[in-house]
Amino acid sequence: MYFNHFEIIPIVAETKSFSKAAKLLHLSQPAISSKIKDIEDYYGLKLFHRTAQGVTLTEAGKIVNAYAVRFVNLHRAMDEELKQLLNLNSPSLTIGSSCTVGNYAMPSYIKLLKSRYPDISIKLDISNTRGILDKLAKKEIDVAVIEGNIDNPNFAIHHITNIKLAFIASYDSKTVKKKEISIAELRSKPLVIREDGAAVRQIFENVLKEYGYKLDQFNIVTEMTSIHSVKAAVQDDIGISLVPEITIQREISNKLLKTIKVKDLDLKMDINLVHLKTENLSPQAQKFIDLMLNSQKSVFCWENKVFD
Repeated sequence: MYFNHFEIIPIVAETKSFSKAAKLLHLSQPAISSKIKDIEDYYGLKLFHRTAQGVTLTEAGKIVNAYAVRFVNLHRAMDEELKQLLNLNSPSLTIGSSCTVGNYAMPSYIKLLKSRYPDISIKLDISNTRGILDKLAKKEIDVAVIEGNIDNPNFAIHHITNIKLAFIASYDSKTVKKKEISIAELRSKPLVIREDGAAVRQIFENVLKEYGYKLDQFNIVTEMTSIHSVKAAVQDDIGISLVPEITIQREISNKLLKTIKVKDLDLKMDINLVHLKTENLSPQAQKFIDLMLNSQKSVFCWENKVFD
């Protein structure tokens, strides 16, 4: 009796239909019926009651189905272990990262990782937080380091650190000249914001809700998908914006940008390491996680550093 015979039984039992099972397994209905008959002939027992309403398991079928489920799970576990064995010979790691962490912190961390494990081939995929989480859910990346809050029971989440957010304006801005403004004054100022799905925007929207405001009540002049384009727009005095403080050190030092305090708003953004709870991690993904979680000092070398 071949393994693929037993693979069919749980699908038929769940769908209660040979034809539906055939569609799910990309087989013909006669092929499904033939494989079930092979098992029944082998054991000399009927596995399914066949009625006009569909098929249901017999007592013998319930026993065979229980073992078939175990066979399938064991087969998948074996496949996963063999894949990991192959990865040991040609290890690769795809890290997903949201924009601020990806552009300003991960390069130095990848350098550290490569110094410890030079044989690992590393790919860094940068997108906004929502986009990276979507890729993680689809198993297009191995692990993610992202900004913002995460509420998904399918993810294992490890808090790494948090970073300050700052409102910025052009150094010689005509839009805002005061060092401190109120939220009410902020409503009248032109704003340059990140796209929907970016962690900075989500944090801003959440804090506005706490004060009884919605984002569409503010003067949004443009949305941008890049922190670099946001900074360029603010330097040109198109508007003011909210950005991670670590991304503006060079511009502040060179007097291209200045920070603006908004009264009662002291905003921070979490940095989290995330992976799927149910996914068996590859050895290289586990090394990545262990190094990040167990480092004696911050693995992110952005403190006291001026960035491009």
